[in-house]
Amino acid sequence: MTTTNRKPSSTVVEPSNRRAWAVLAVVIACSVVVFLDKALLGLVAQPLKQDLNLSSTEFGSISGASYLLFGITCLVVGFLANRVSPRWVLLACGLMWALGQIPALFAVTGGMLYASRLAVGAAEGPAQPMSHVTAYSWFPNHRRGLPASLITSGASIAKIAFAPIVTLIIVSFGWRAGFVTVGLLALVWSAVWLVVGKMGPYSTASELTTTVAQAERVPWRRFLFSGTFIGALLAYFTQGALAAVIFTWLPSYFQHGLGFTATASGSLFGLPSAMAIVALLTVGAVSDRMLRRGVRSRVARGLFGGACLIFAGLVLCLLPWIHSPVLAVITLMIGYGVSTTVQATSNPVVAEIVPPGQRAGALGVLTALGTSAGVLSPIFTGKLLDSAATPQEGYTLAFLVFGGLVAFGGLCFALLTNPERDIRRLGRKR
Repeated sequence: MTTTNRKPSSTVVEPSNRRAWAVLAVVIACSVVVFLDKALLGLVAQPLKQDLNLSSTEFGSISGASYLLFGITCLVVGFLANRVSPRWVLLACGLMWALGQIPALFAVTGGMLYASRLAVGAAEGPAQPMSHVTAYSWFPNHRRGLPASLITSGASIAKIAFAPIVTLIIVSFGWRAGFVTVGLLALVWSAVWLVVGKMGPYSTASELTTTVAQAERVPWRRFLFSGTFIGALLAYFTQGALAAVIFTWLPSYFQHGLGFTATASGSLFGLPSAMAIVALLTVGAVSDRMLRRGVRSRVARGLFGGACLIFAGLVLCLLPWIHSPVLAVITLMIGYGVSTTVQATSNPVVAEIVPPGQRAGALGVLTALGTSAGVLSPIFTGKLLDSAATPQEGYTLAFLVFGGLVAFGGLCFALLTNPERDIRRLGRKR
């Protein structure tokens, strides 16, 4: 018994210092490539619309295509994670990101771009959960907080560090050059992953084959209709709708709504994400500290997380009454940045109420359903822009709508989330 317990811990000391961090670095780079691709459509929005003669509604539908198969592939691969190695799944995703850019290079119609976004979105679905699975296989449970935070920060790194560079390439060489750049980055990442990527000693698959994990299971129907899951899903869904609008339309808002140049708009694109990093780390740390001090999860995650979302949504609702470009950018930084903290509260609270053997599937369902909002929200924003008297009026009306939606999601999260209650109802032991 003693030998069995000691052996795993001794085998992970050396790789945790070197190989584990090397794999984690490439996994973070995966997140950067994924979210740079998501940001790309927003960066090329104006020249692309003019070149292909697209309305805002048509462009919004092309953006929504990225989310159409995202949830489906996320669900399918999530439930098959124990049968297919995440290493090969991620490699396939990287190659599909590169190949998916090809139709955009030769696009002369919106339909060709739609096909491109459909393919790339299908590849992006499994990437995020498989990135976490791979990273967790190199770190024991008590050391997974930092890797998780760093992977989540990949979206912010993409917009802060790489979006300005891609913007310069687009301004200098045209919007098609943006797709070439992302495709080449995906190929380079795939090559590096083929060499470095490998599952570690703390494989999720091996963890979930323990007797306890196999014995303790809860009915999926009861879990999916629990107050905690419904509250987390509503919060995730409403923030996902806002996030899709930000990725698709924020550079255009900076340029045509606030009067910044195309280059400046690409640079400003990363500012809300800088605030998101600060907000994520702060809310996560405060919530964890509250739990360590004995505060119930309903308060530390449910009420606190819901209050953060309500605050973020109400801040965004102020935009129609703010006419200073600088103040508008600051308002967006605070509102959108704080809204991303849903990641720091909804995922942990859902993982808390299900047994270890069902956590991957539970989080896969949450991600798939939550991100599905991105299919419609860019199209809805496009319709608002097409019908508005001025671009600024259309953009601020959109932020008013989705800010109110995020505040509603936060209220539902605060009222419905109660892990202690739902654990008892599901017949689980804490």
